[in-house]
Amino acid sequence: MVYNELLDFNLTRSDLIITLGGGVIGDLGGFVASSYLRGIDFIQVPTSLLEVDSSVGGKVAVDLERGKNLVGSFYHPKAVLIDPEVLNTLDNRFFIDGMAEVIKYGCIKDKMFFEFLYEMENNSDVIDNMERVIHKCCDIKRIVVESDEKDKGERMLLNFGHTLGHAIEQYYNYTKYTHGEAVAIGMYEITKISEAKGLTVKGTAERIKEILIKYNLPYKMDVNIEEILDTINLDKKKLGKSLNLIILKEIGNSEIYKTTTEFFI
Repeated sequence: MVYNELLDFNLTRSDLIITLGGGVIGDLGGFVASSYLRGIDFIQVPTSLLEVDSSVGGKVAVDLERGKNLVGSFYHPKAVLIDPEVLNTLDNRFFIDGMAEVIKYGCIKDKMFFEFLYEMENNSDVIDNMERVIHKCCDIKRIVVESDEKDKGERMLLNFGHTLGHAIEQYYNYTKYTHGEAVAIGMYEITKISEAKGLTVKGTAERIKEILIKYNLPYKMDVNIEEILDTINLDKKKLGKSLNLIILKEIGNSEIYKTTTEFFI
């Protein structure tokens, strides 16, 4: 349908697409741009905190019934235009939704940034420091993507919490939890398991739980893990029979841990 609309509009390679909106708009518009006429230019204009994160890095994709982001490509926008003032228009739940990805960056790469977020008094403090928050997240992502654009190594670290989070989202048919809420649950639950296995410094899961509660994000999983193992097996980070799971050694220090779905049992 989208492609037909572009054909009716007589869009050519000399034109471009502007994706103005949240994550779904950015992903869909970017994927269409990457595939229409074998690729036309596009510009990302994110209007949600979640899309501020996903607009940088060149990943564009669409969902299938069996899982999230299973069809897509790596296709960079010509520009990303971010106006922090737009975030003031968000419903509170969707602002909180984006904070899960922000917290993720502190977890995987920057303990000082994690502590900075932890010490914030409320959402108003975050909004007052939004330019610093956005710059830090985008800069961490830039460094990671420049070293591994095609997601075969270090870039996988950006998916901390997502293996479980995507499976939870799909289980509820994307109706109960937002993306950020599901990722928040994934970050805590995976860290709780890795801590129990001696892979993560004791107390790390509790620290994540505390910051999630601070930002009104969920942390408890209300799904029987056995019911989502098949979905976890479809995770994009699975190479051959190995599931590349992202775990924390400690706050600010993450690693790719080769395992299987047995990790969750």
